[in-house]
Amino acid sequence: MIIGIDVGGTHADGVLLQGGTILAKKKVILGGEALEESIITLLEALVPADKNRLARIHLSTTLCTNALIQDSLDRVGMFIQAGPGMNPEFLRCGDDVCFLSGAVDHRGQVLRGPSLAEVEEAAVVMREKNIESVGVVTKFSHRNNEHELWVRNKIADDFKHISLGHRLSGMPNFPRRVYTTWLNSALKSRFHLFRKAMQFGFSRLNIDCPCYILKADGGTISFDGACEFPCQTIHSGPSASVMGALALIDGKKDAILLDIGGTTTDIALLADGIPLLEPYGASVGGRPTLIRALLTRSVGLGGDSSVSWRDGSFRIGPERHGAPMTFGGAAPTPTDAMRVLGRINEGQKAKARQAMEMLRPGEAAEKTAEELLQCFADRVYEVVDGMIEEVFSRPVYTVSDFLEREKITPENLIVIGGPAAALQSTLESTFHLPCLVPADFEVANAVGAARARLTVQASLYADTTQRRLAIPEISLLESIDKGFDMDSAELRLEEAVRMLARELGGVAPSQVDFIERMQMNTVRGFATTGRIISLKAQIRPGLTEITE
Repeated sequence: MIIGIDVGGTHADGVLLQGGTILAKKKVILGGEALEESIITLLEALVPADKNRLARIHLSTTLCTNALIQDSLDRVGMFIQAGPGMNPEFLRCGDDVCFLSGAVDHRGQVLRGPSLAEVEEAAVVMREKNIESVGVVTKFSHRNNEHELWVRNKIADDFKHISLGHRLSGMPNFPRRVYTTWLNSALKSRFHLFRKAMQFGFSRLNIDCPCYILKADGGTISFDGACEFPCQTIHSGPSASVMGALALIDGKKDAILLDIGGTTTDIALLADGIPLLEPYGASVGGRPTLIRALLTRSVGLGGDSSVSWRDGSFRIGPERHGAPMTFGGAAPTPTDAMRVLGRINEGQKAKARQAMEMLRPGEAAEKTAEELLQCFADRVYEVVDGMIEEVFSRPVYTVSDFLEREKITPENLIVIGGPAAALQSTLESTFHLPCLVPADFEVANAVGAARARLTVQASLYADTTQRRLAIPEISLLESIDKGFDMDSAELRLEEAVRMLARELGGVAPSQVDFIERMQMNTVRGFATTGRIISLKAQIRPGLTEITE
């Protein structure tokens, strides 16, 4: 049995699965109590009587996303080695930055080492400011991590949390690597506290099974792995939406996925039933990162969004001011419109009518409700239309490979989330597409979290002229001989991916896919001196196989 829990902006949902069957489900409203207490409340309703039958727990959490939105990140010290040829000031993350001397070139050759005096002086200043988390990033560390490891070793006793740029991604992009490293460091202490609180809750309930967190790419990572790489759990919620839709709808068509929650609507696109992927990494807080993520967009429209009437039109969200009026709140919401029209049966109808009359005095409550929901659907349509145009203005990738098509032609809408059924007819008429609302739509994200499997990606760079091989995600830098070829590279990288999977998930990985291969000769004096091999492999995002 597997428990899946998804924590959204207004509710936390949970399911107990055995194979593909939902044995129990539970939804709680988030409010006065701490996040971990809400999750414990869910667990109490979901844990089977025989706890030994529980294989694992999967969480989708907004912890890191909320920390970013609420600007409650740790103060971070950064050690950045940019090398020659650029002004590094645009890489500055906050006020506590040490720009190191020294450099590594694009083939991983050390040009000059960093200064010990610079490192020690900066470390003293950062300690005096009570900084506990630092990041270390050197240019081309994905080709040669020596300088990052050297700095880490010099400051290991000075700081509680240290993030190294090369461990976060093997993809080349120095500015993205800097911000990703800063973000990872800024989240570490908060995630460690969350883990501690969750482990306390598990022990209180006598639960002893592995726990995993959903990542931005729709895969899982163990609690231990997430403590080392908490930035990977950014966008965990939207990825749960995608995986939930895949779990509940068996389709191989182009489709638009909408997850309508209380606060936001998350949007994703499927090509032949396969999710699209951010090819270079997600943008977080307005800055591009190397965080591998499913391609999703969020808009501040939800069932509990506050609504006002200004200058002859509805203004919906992005703010949320408590519960809908039908449930005792003080401000009108789309949920009140759904209650007036009988599309939901919960709540006080009289209060819902009062909400519509507050919006437009003198108008029939039913008319206001119909027009409000139509405005909601129109806003979602505009965002989806703009998203499709934006996405297909550049190369597009799925979780499998490059998409060799110029456009998708959606054949249906897949709608999940609490208000899905209530908005089905309005969305169908607005998009002029069949609207599929699966069974258990209200807990689809929790199902997606439960069914998601471990994902891993790693990169290999080999230069036989220099006789050096690097696999940055596992901090590997080793010597090779001149006969090292593509077959050798594939074997070495597959071994590394499997090792990383065991390290981050504690499970034997499924099939390893090679998604990029490149080989070129190095030439000097009109003679071939060796070859450069670049290779990337992954355990593809997807759903666990159903076993009863």
